[in-house]
Amino acid sequence: MNEQEKTYQRYLLKKQIDFLKNKKGYHTELITLMIPPDKKISDVTNYLKNEINESSNIKSKLTRKNVIDSITSLLQKLKTIKKIPENGLIMFSGAIPQGNTAGTEKNELYMIEPIEPISTFKYYCSSEFYIQPLEEMMTEKATYGIIVIDNKDFAIGWVRGNHIEVVRTESSGVSNRHHAGGQSQRRFERLFDEHVNYFLTEASEITNDVFVPMAEEGILEGIFIGGAGHTKYKFRDKGLLDYRIRDKIVDFVDIGVSGSEGLRAVVIKAGKQMESLRYMSEKKIMQKFLYNLSRDTGLVAYGEKEVRQALQHGAVEKLLLSEELDMSRVTVECEQCNNMKVKTIKNSELKEFKDKIEKESCDECKSSLYSITEIKDIVPDLAEMARNTSAEIEMISIETEEGESLLSTFGGIAAILRYAIR
Repeated sequence: MNEQEKTYQRYLLKKQIDFLKNKKGYHTELITLMIPPDKKISDVTNYLKNEINESSNIKSKLTRKNVIDSITSLLQKLKTIKKIPENGLIMFSGAIPQGNTAGTEKNELYMIEPIEPISTFKYYCSSEFYIQPLEEMMTEKATYGIIVIDNKDFAIGWVRGNHIEVVRTESSGVSNRHHAGGQSQRRFERLFDEHVNYFLTEASEITNDVFVPMAEEGILEGIFIGGAGHTKYKFRDKGLLDYRIRDKIVDFVDIGVSGSEGLRAVVIKAGKQMESLRYMSEKKIMQKFLYNLSRDTGLVAYGEKEVRQALQHGAVEKLLLSEELDMSRVTVECEQCNNMKVKTIKNSELKEFKDKIEKESCDECKSSLYSITEIKDIVPDLAEMARNTSAEIEMISIETEEGESLLSTFGGIAAILRYAIR
C-alpha cells in the first residue's frame, strides 16, 4: 500500500475498533481469534473443533450454547477462506445481547485484516472482544524530539505522526547583557554567564528525563534543536546530554520565535527531513489546496455536492476527507414503484430521520412501502468513488490549522483536481 492508502486503512481500522469496543456480552461468550499469515487453516479448524469439545463442559446451558454457536460460526466462515491474508486475520464471534436480559443474545461475526502482521496465534474468550493488538497497531511509533532554546526560554516536545506534543516550557529569568562600562559590566557579564550555564544545565536534565526513555524504547528517530543565536550549540557542547540523546541530534534550526510556537516553527522549517511525518504531509496537501483556492485556478472543489460532481467526471487527483467527518449516506426506497432518494445525514440526526421516514409514504405512488434500504458512512462512500477513478485518498486530521479549517470551513470534504471542470 502507498502512504495514502495506509492512512485510509488506518482510518477504517479506527472506526472498526470503536465499533467493536461497544460490543459486550455475558460471561465468556465473546471469542477473538487471531490467525498469523503462516498458520494453516486446517490447523485452525482442528483447534476450534477441540474447543467445541471443551465447551461441552460449561455448566450453564445458555452459556454453553452461546459459546458453541460462536465457535461454529467461526468454523463455517473459515470454510469460505482459501488463504490467510499476508498480515494475518482477526475474527470476532460472539453472542451479543439484543436486550437487557440473558436469552436475547444473537451471534455476530466480524473479520479484520490487520494493517501490520500478526506474529502469534491466539484464541481468547471474554465478555468483550480482545482489541488491544489492533489498538497497538494504531499507535504511531516513530517520534522526533524537538528542542527550542535561547538564553531566555526553553521548550521541549515531540512530533509523532500528525501530532505535536508540547512537554514542557521553562524561562531562565536572565536579563539581557548589561551595556554599562568598567567593572560593573564585567561583573554583570560574569553573573549573566553563570545564570545561562545554570539554565543550560537544567535544560539538559529535563531533556534527558524526556528523551532517554524514548531512546530506550526505540521510538526516538532523531532530535532537532532550534533557536536564535549560538545558545543551541552551547546546549549541545556543554556535555551534559546523555550519549543516547547526543547521538540522535539530526540538525540545528535557526528560528526567530521561542516557546511552544518555536516547536511548531522547527517542525515546519525542518520539514524536508521529516517528510515521512503525517503532520508535514497534511500541511503540504492542505496548503496546496488553499493556494489553488486563493488564486481561483479552478483546480479545487469543496463541499459534498461539488466534490461528488468532480469525482463523477474523473477530475479528482486527491480527495481530502477530514478524519472527524461524522455523516452517513442514507438511501430511501419505495418497494412498490422503486422511487429512490439518497440523502446525506449527520449521524447525530439519524434517529430523527429514521422516525420521520417510518411515518412517511412514497411521494410518487403514496405507498406505505417506503423505507430506508441502506446507511453507509460517507467516507467509504466517497473513497469508493475515488478508487474507481484512481484518485488518491487523503485523510486529514484536525491537528494542524489547515486540517481544522478543512472541517470547519469546507465541511470536511474537498479535492485537488487534475483539471478544471467549469
